[in-house]
Amino acid sequence: MTKRSLSSIIVLLFVLCLIVSGCGKSSKSKKKEKEKENGAIDITIQDEEFYAIITKGSGNAYNDHIIEGFKAIIDDAGKQTFVYQPEKGTAKEQIRVVRELIENKVSCIAIAPVDADALDSVLQDAIDADIPVISFDTPANPDSRLLDVNESGTEEIAETLIEAVRDVSGGQGYWAIVSSFSTSANQNAWIAAMRELSEDDKYKGLGLVEIAYGDDDYHKSYDQTISLLKKYPDLKVICAPTTIGIQAAAAAVKDTGKPVKVVGLGLPSEMAEYVSKGDICPYIYMWNPNYLGQMTAYVSMAFGNRKITGEEGEQLLVDNHQIYEVRKASDEGTEVIVGNPFRFDKSNIDEWKSVY
Repeated sequence: MTKRSLSSIIVLLFVLCLIVSGCGKSSKSKKKEKEKENGAIDITIQDEEFYAIITKGSGNAYNDHIIEGFKAIIDDAGKQTFVYQPEKGTAKEQIRVVRELIENKVSCIAIAPVDADALDSVLQDAIDADIPVISFDTPANPDSRLLDVNESGTEEIAETLIEAVRDVSGGQGYWAIVSSFSTSANQNAWIAAMRELSEDDKYKGLGLVEIAYGDDDYHKSYDQTISLLKKYPDLKVICAPTTIGIQAAAAAVKDTGKPVKVVGLGLPSEMAEYVSKGDICPYIYMWNPNYLGQMTAYVSMAFGNRKITGEEGEQLLVDNHQIYEVRKASDEGTEVIVGNPFRFDKSNIDEWKSVY
């Protein structure tokens, strides 16, 4: 891949409720601009390869690391990127942007759908318009994506989390879950797999009392945790398979002084203060979101250049010389797996907290 200086990379900005300014014009540029009642979009395409990535929301360090990894690979290839992080984290916002991207004939759309069912129709429209659609972080429905870039296998994550609950509880007691959105496909798949695993005899001493949803909002997740602590005085463990949820849950337990353990998926940089002490959160699990963003970029470019179709058995060789194989996903679509969750505890949290 040919490198270009960062100053030559065109950064595309989507601005809601503001006038878009500062984008230069060129005779070689194809520019489409549509003014709407509640905002404007300005997409200037100066390269035949133009890659879009849409997260579930803004104000989330996890998503920021994904974007960082995605842009690094696309920029290094000398191609254009369009990044959109919905301010309110709604499917309506995502749908609007996808429609604009279809009109502008982008090379590939990578999306983490807030609500896979709500996005189903517009993503199918994109595919029908010969625009590859892939999902990451949380899968789009199989019929509205060509491939899912899965951070880790559903069963692997579920087993890791239920084992953590068993470990910190001593195999006995009540536990609860603080999830993100009730419509989040990845969270729901992990939770369903955890519940199925919990029927095994080794988990018979555990009782799941409630699943609360914080909508990937810190304050709502905090309030949901407080509610759980009041409602279930004998609660022993809270499992939060979401980076915002686990941070909020740990803070709520700390503030109330309840003897409850918190486990789940978190960023070392955000959970170091709890993990280093170990009293509330003995350890967390997480993959590298930057790697997830990089893999999403590699897959996007492979589709943009028509190198892969998303069929089971296809292989993708990336720059680190690692081969990733397309496999059948649990929802009957296809996926590539980035890697397994990594454990962060007292022994290694300090060396990782400055990384992500």
